[in-house]
Amino acid sequence: MSTADSSLLLWVMAALVAMLASYLFVGWIRRAQAHASWREWLAPIVLAGSSLGLGLSSAMVLALSAEGLRFALGYRWLALPFLVLGPMLACMPVAWWLSRRQNWLALIGSGLLLAAIGVAVQSGWIFSAGLRPGLRWQLGWLGGAAAMAAVGQAAALWLAYSDASSDGARKSLWRVGAAAVMALTVIVGQELVGTAASLGTQVSSLYLREAGATWVSLIAGAVVPTVMAMMALDLTLRNRADRTRRRRGSFELNLQPRRKRRRKYRAI
Repeated sequence: MSTADSSLLLWVMAALVAMLASYLFVGWIRRAQAHASWREWLAPIVLAGSSLGLGLSSAMVLALSAEGLRFALGYRWLALPFLVLGPMLACMPVAWWLSRRQNWLALIGSGLLLAAIGVAVQSGWIFSAGLRPGLRWQLGWLGGAAAMAAVGQAAALWLAYSDASSDGARKSLWRVGAAAVMALTVIVGQELVGTAASLGTQVSSLYLREAGATWVSLIAGAVVPTVMAMMALDLTLRNRADRTRRRRGSFELNLQPRRKRRRKYRAI
């Protein structure tokens, strides 16, 4: 599939998917932080990790299709379950760590883990295409992608979960900004990994007749962002309803009449 005419659209869709996935990851972890019982924080953690993991895979599929390669891409069927489910499962422990701790060790450590997961997912999709004449990785570009991803992810997590972003009326803007930094990190990382793999020197895809890039890109660029957009709307409405309940509760508490305290007199 030649994507020279639609490369810009696919690239924009990749950025949109990365942004939605990052927003859901940040938002659901915030909700998990409010719960102490595992029965209450388990579902938000699963949703956070699943959203980011699926977003990493979908964004990479769209980025590969947006490269404008001279040949049609295909992916190996056996690799798809690992490339789709693997990142989702790998992101869940990171989400759990961030929901329990927000100190500098958790922020930097989680950033490093997310960077490693991202580079592994992006490299895995390139490997699954069976490119010919073969991949010759440029380690300098690959190392640069890993370093950039580590710094970007750690910075995004600091914006999302630092003390400054937890207080004040503009904490929602901090979270949106964190999601934007995380999404930008994913998109730039994809480009660096693709450069490291020298995609422009490849002439064919070995698994063209297995999972065609057209159908995989259709799912990644249409189904996934639609579902994520609905999830993001649901998350936004939940957060707004919680804020409304807190304000109403605080207002009702202030309206309650205060009891007059009796003066105590000492007997002389």
